[in-house]
Parts: sequence; structure tokens; C-alpha cells
Amino acid sequence: MRRLALLLVLIAAGCGTQSTAPALPRTDRALPPPGLSEGPAGARCADHAAALPALVGRPEAEVRSALAEMPGIRTIRLLAPGQPATRDYREDRVGGVVRAGVVESLACG
Repeated sequence: MRRLALLLVLIAAGCGTQSTAPALPRTDRALPPPGLSEGPAGARCADHAAALPALVGRPEAEVRSALAEMPGIRTIRLLAPGQPATRDYREDRVGGVVRAGVVESLACG
């Protein structure tokens, strides 16, 4: 019983303490997506959607190079089949599937 009382006193004492350290600045504020805050005005992946099918079937390095030169595409995400990925949509990102070093599909987002 004494152990239980001592435990309750320690828990209550821990809940009532106040820190004398200064508050740290908040760094968890969300920043606007890069496609909206940087880059050419109005440029986005969708502006190049018509050019993406021509890159399918080519080697990954060649596709990465071509995509890097397109204004508005800031992120290139090429994954293996079945590899997990986030499902958030980003105007500045192009994603696709690569199997054996060859791009099988490409899409904006």
C-alpha cells in the first residue's frame, strides 16, 4: 500500500512541474508545396503530360535526364512495381514505375 501511495505522489508531482526553460521556436509549421512557392509562374507537371508517353519504354537514366529539363517538374519519383508510395498529389511531381532499368509508366502527381 505504501508503494502505491508513493507512486501516486510521484505521478502527481511530475504532472505539476513547470519548465523554466524558454520556449523553443516552432518548426512544425507547414510550408506551401514547392510547386506553388517556387519555380516558373504557372509551370507544373500537367503542362508536360503530352510528352510523358514518349518517355515510356526508355532507360531510367534517359527519362530522369529528360524530366529534369522540363520546367515545373521539381520531383521525379520512379519506383519498382509494388513499391509503397504516398498517395498525396503534388503538381510539381512526376512518378512512374521502373522494371529492369526501363520505365513502364509515367504520370503527374
